[in-house]
Amino acid sequence: MKVDLAPGWKTELEQGPGWLFVKLYGPFGRTADASGLAETLSLLMYQDLVSRIVLELEGLTALPSDFLRELFDLQELLDRDGGLLRICGLCPKHEEALQRRDVAGRLTPFRNRSEAVLGRYRPNRPR
Repeated sequence: MKVDLAPGWKTELEQGPGWLFVKLYGPFGRTADASGLAETLSLLMYQDLVSRIVLELEGLTALPSDFLRELFDLQELLDRDGGLLRICGLCPKHEEALQRRDVAGRLTPFRNRSEAVLGRYRPNRPR
């Protein structure tokens, strides 16, 4: 299901067993604003009766500071309520930017949805 959760951000939602999967795309345009994204995502989780979320971030064109603040706010909300946030799909440039800002090391970026759900990296398998 496609949903616009914040101005300048596109979102695709999918529910799996015990998880909410959210693909984020953006930001688009100068008026893009991630404010309130954390609260909206947490409300969607509670509405769908799940406490675990995977944010799939392959579609990010930038990693603006307002989005990072929302990401850290969502982490805090879920920590407080016993939920779980996992992120995946960041390009190397965005992963590096996240690591610079995440001084507490609270968010571990995974390569893909499967690794995020498992909570660990799986080694690449030879062909």
